[in-house]
Amino acid sequence: MVNQIFLAPGELQPEVVDYARQHDMILEAYSPLGTGKIFDVPEMQAIAEAHGKTIAQISLRWSLQHGFLPLPKSVTPSRIKENTELFDFELTETEMAQIDSLDGVVGKAKNPDTTEF
Repeated sequence: MVNQIFLAPGELQPEVVDYARQHDMILEAYSPLGTGKIFDVPEMQAIAEAHGKTIAQISLRWSLQHGFLPLPKSVTPSRIKENTELFDFELTETEMAQIDSLDGVVGKAKNPDTTEF
């Protein structure tokens, strides 16, 4: 079973993640880059620079290392390519913990169940 929820650095939702893991559910992360505010977080900038990667790549790698299935959206060919370049590096345990501790920095995405499109 797959559950698609808002998961991004700064919005980990530990209770939902724990429940999903206990019930063998795959979590698909919509808006894995958050609301765009993650690009202004100094900790994310430092981690990206340390790996020679973009903040988007760090965010997507964080999702993968947590076992989430990130679902990034882009129509820009260069960004689509960039979003696939995630498998030549890993985040350290310290970096993962640092990103996990960013709770609340990205802001909430719109709830797709209650938003009119």
